Amino acid sequence: MTIRTLFVITLWLTTPYIASAQSTPDSTSAQAPLGKAGRPRVGLVLSGGGAKGTAHVGVLKVLEKAGIPVDFIAGTSMGSIVGGLYASGYSASQLDSIVKTQDWKLLLSDKTELSSQSLAEREREYTYLFIKPFHLGKKEMGDMGFIRGRNITRLFEQLVGTDSISFRSLAIPFACASTDIVDNTEYDFFSGRLAQAMRASMAIPGVFSPVRIGNHVLVDGGLRNNYPADLARQMGADIIIGVSVQSEERTADDLKSTTDVLRQIVDVNCKNKYEENWEMSDVKIRVNTKGYNTASFTSAAIDTLVRRGEEEAMRHWEELMDIRRQTGLSERRMTGRDVPAPRPATAEEDARREASVAAGVRFDNEERVALQANLNVPFRTKKPTNIDLTLRFGKRIMARAELIAHRPAGRERGKPKVMSHLAYTFRHDEINIYDEGDKAFNFTYNRHQAELSLVNFYIRNFNFDLGTQFDFYDFHNLLIDQQTSYAGLTLDDEHFINYHARLSYSSENDWYFPTRGSRLQAQYVYHTDNFTRLDHRRGLSDASASWRTSIGLSRRCTLQPMVYGRLLFGPVRPVYLRNMIGGEWFGHYADQQMPFAGIGHMELTDPHFLALQMQGQERIGTSGYALVRLAAAQHGERLNKIFSHRTMWGIQAGYYHQTLLGPVGATLGYSNRTQEMSFYLNLGYVF
Repeated sequence: MTIRTLFVITLWLTTPYIASAQSTPDSTSAQAPLGKAGRPRVGLVLSGGGAKGTAHVGVLKVLEKAGIPVDFIAGTSMGSIVGGLYASGYSASQLDSIVKTQDWKLLLSDKTELSSQSLAEREREYTYLFIKPFHLGKKEMGDMGFIRGRNITRLFEQLVGTDSISFRSLAIPFACASTDIVDNTEYDFFSGRLAQAMRASMAIPGVFSPVRIGNHVLVDGGLRNNYPADLARQMGADIIIGVSVQSEERTADDLKSTTDVLRQIVDVNCKNKYEENWEMSDVKIRVNTKGYNTASFTSAAIDTLVRRGEEEAMRHWEELMDIRRQTGLSERRMTGRDVPAPRPATAEEDARREASVAAGVRFDNEERVALQANLNVPFRTKKPTNIDLTLRFGKRIMARAELIAHRPAGRERGKPKVMSHLAYTFRHDEINIYDEGDKAFNFTYNRHQAELSLVNFYIRNFNFDLGTQFDFYDFHNLLIDQQTSYAGLTLDDEHFINYHARLSYSSENDWYFPTRGSRLQAQYVYHTDNFTRLDHRRGLSDASASWRTSIGLSRRCTLQPMVYGRLLFGPVRPVYLRNMIGGEWFGHYADQQMPFAGIGHMELTDPHFLALQMQGQERIGTSGYALVRLAAAQHGERLNKIFSHRTMWGIQAGYYHQTLLGPVGATLGYSNRTQEMSFYLNLGYVF
């Protein structure tokens, strides 16, 4: 059972379950039964069940094959989604394609598609474990659930539109059930906005935010009527074909774990009206969903569930043929309707209007535990302005305050945007520097940094930043191994006034384990201590770049070549600005840190450093990744002497698993520079 499933079940248990009550009829929640027209009318009832409800698609395939004339559809939760789409004109084959091609992990979250985010949005999305938008002042419905359901709502609106209609006017008359938590009564939809009705019917309390309509606050219909056969009968159905994806009833012997007990409590409390409604059904199709739960939205699970739905419906073929003989051939031509192309979402405008809080936690064998929290608050000004506050706790301490002013050149998608920002950052850190695998020296420092971005131009995959920066380093507790070449090293407090230009580009389809696309980072910094010179001489020029691309060799195997390096030009090169190599990621412990396969700790190297890395990535299962890296580098005191040193090389192998907590895994490597094995263990997103 997944962490997500346990979380959903726990939240369901916090909702009170009172005796069922039918909602008071009004313009949106009741209507008179439809009359017969010369033959028995057939109603189709689809139960709730989360991911298990994708089995309904397989049943629909068989009903079409049998030529059954479906006259009414009633559904709850996932049954309302499948039923609502089918009622609006989509064929079973189109629904099969829709449920199998969706990115359900994205849909059942408030995250935006990676390709539609700016680079800053992507980094934020893949830094924090938890990001929760909220409105300042009066609380809104969207603040009442862990997930707002923004992505699933957008999909519904794309598929069925946003007009308010009578559900009798659909290709097949439709109704669905939800629960009004104001008085814990059933609220049934026969008209209104179809996308809103489906969204309300599947809103798991505490997980998805409720849907408010007037004085009604609506959540998942499974709490009151998970199998709404009575709605089909109310609309005028004479014959009811029922599809249930409820798990088989458990016996005392089946309750062997805490998970089993929690699932049993949920199932029992979702059976309001279930038995009596199930008895109304003329054809009872109960799909075997053993081995799957409400959160089984993987491709393999959906394929299996759809197939099981089809197989179970085929076992009732003779019963379906009896219905066909009673009703005649299907009166509905299953031509389907056009499926609109999904429109990627962007969080950019929401981020400017809404405040948000974010939190992250990570563990590794170098730093142990680290926590980071972020608060982003918009100001109600003529030009969109935000203040962004970040705190980091652990071995490395950081506090940052940033004022961001947006100056959009156009609000349309694809148009470039411009912003400027003023930021102050405080860092407290302890750094260990190694020399060919042996610890050489250690120092602690405080760093005060003020940064002004004059121009920050961004458009989807591109970002260009031009600005200036003030740095002050306060060094203390310098400890040196006198047996190394760094004996006699001193670190004096120092300040710098820098000018920078940065260019970033990324078309990668995943932040940590891409299988296609490229990433480019390029930067030039001019370091001074008096705006023009450094230590009475010309300033220090600092040029760095990295480029990586992903080449798919097969559906699971990806080859990723990468070139990177950093060049320093100038007579003054403070030791804390020199090139540092080692570790897994760029800039993890120091701004100028560059990773190198097989080197676990940070080592200083020459001012001119160029490296080539080749990584092989093999996906194992749905979320596992086996990695092998080979790296080689040349370095030198001067650029024209860069090949005078022997080639540095390293090799590394590792395995990572992508989880809700971030990448979890470990690597083992060896380098001819350190001539020893390195080991690294990571849990969580990188920050």
